[in-house]
Amino acid sequence: MASRFTSPLFDVGSGIKPASGALLYFYEVGTVNPKDTYTDEAATIPSANPVVADSTGVFAAIWLVGAYDVVLKDKNLVQQWGPE
Repeated sequence: MASRFTSPLFDVGSGIKPASGALLYFYEVGTVNPKDTYTDEAATIPSANPVVADSTGVFAAIWLVGAYDVVLKDKNLVQQWGPE
């Protein structure tokens, strides 16, 4: 069974928390290999990678299986948070 991703409060520019078009990338821990996330708790429907914030800056539900490295970038692809 998957666990729901809960993000910290991000400031991705212009004082907007979070910002429209922000991007969350998910990777295998310690690598740059993308790792699937899911749109459902049963982990049967993969999400896009990256997951894109909607026009109000909100990410749809993200479900995870196992451990991940997570990187947040703004809509201009500037990294805001996560391992470098």
